[in-house]
Amino acid sequence: MLNGWFILGTIIWIYGLSVLKRGNLSSFYFWWGSIGLFIIGAFVFHPYLMWLVADILTNTLGIFANITHWFNVYPITNFIQINSENSSVQLFVDYECSGVIEFLAYISLVAFYPLYDRQAKIITGIIGTLWIFIANIIRLLLIIVIVRYCGVGSLFWAHSVLGRLLFYSLVIILYYNVFTQPQLVTDLNQRFLRRKNHATNE
Repeated sequence: MLNGWFILGTIIWIYGLSVLKRGNLSSFYFWWGSIGLFIIGAFVFHPYLMWLVADILTNTLGIFANITHWFNVYPITNFIQINSENSSVQLFVDYECSGVIEFLAYISLVAFYPLYDRQAKIITGIIGTLWIFIANIIRLLLIIVIVRYCGVGSLFWAHSVLGRLLFYSLVIILYYNVFTQPQLVTDLNQRFLRRKNHATNE
């Protein structure tokens, strides 16, 4: 029954897109398309994306774990064990820590942003996704460092306050540059394509 409603909602969404596009209602087209794509992505791809992103995150953090020996990473179960002086604490990389919601929201907005052409959307989407991923790595490393040196009692402040503040500050910087300065992003995309073409010609 749920799949039936989902299919019906998808058909309504696509029909709404066609109506808004024919009516040249770009603002409504942007919001209708972005919200609909986010809901569809969350419904269909969320479980798979969460598993994929969590796996990449834990494996990437494993590199830092091997260098610092401050924490242990268990990629199969997506657990991070942070070692402090007298105790240890485990973090599970779930949907909140993986950043999948932020990935889906960003991609949905970029996909329907009217000021970019298709190439700019693809390049901006890739760069923004990498930015969010790196921001999440930095957030998790901050949590690990704070718990490592301040003890298990600092986990709440490190995870729920300082970590989120840092992560969303970096995401806001991304959104500001992508959605309020489209000319800057377009120029960067064009430079990237020119360098790529130049390297290919050589």
